[in-house]
Amino acid sequence: MDYKLACEFRDVSLRAEQLRISGKSRTETATILDALEAIAVPVFVAFRHRPLCPDAGDDMVLDVAINGSADAIVTNNTKHFQEAAEPFGVEALTPAELLTRKRKRMES
Repeated sequence: MDYKLACEFRDVSLRAEQLRISGKSRTETATILDALEAIAVPVFVAFRHRPLCPDAGDDMVLDVAINGSADAIVTNNTKHFQEAAEPFGVEALTPAELLTRKRKRMES
């Protein structure tokens, strides 16, 4: 994760609409974000590969994934990432797909 992405994620997660949808308080959400940021691997975005995504706002996420050698981007908006991420060996998975894969690996 890089600083700009962390700030964007925090900003969106703490919006009233997102808090309402999640059923979490602002404090609970901030605590979860703090925990995620504490374990996140810092990524320096040395190269920006733009434009890539149909939505220009998604390019920042893909830049971090590419520069951080990520295996996947986990999002409910996979259609904006699949084609752009594929040449870099980055998959676009929904949270459900990620959890399904993790469960299958644990069962093996």
